Amino acid sequence: MCTTNTTHTVQGMTCTSCAGKVTAAVAEVAGVENTEVDLASGTLTVTGQEYDDNQVRAAITAAGYRVA
Repeated sequence: MCTTNTTHTVQGMTCTSCAGKVTAAVAEVAGVENTEVDLASGTLTVTGQEYDDNQVRAAITAAGYRVA
């Protein structure tokens, strides 16, 4: 299996509490193995195998944030 990394710019993610909400939501997506947040750039990097990026985007939106 191939590991995939995808980086998303998340609008509105400005503090550690926000980051926690986003990472918790994305961690529930099947196939996601790890998430890393860079608050300075407002990005979320998702690592995993065979996850659906549309589901990752939906999880971010459901947490109350927007994917740029």
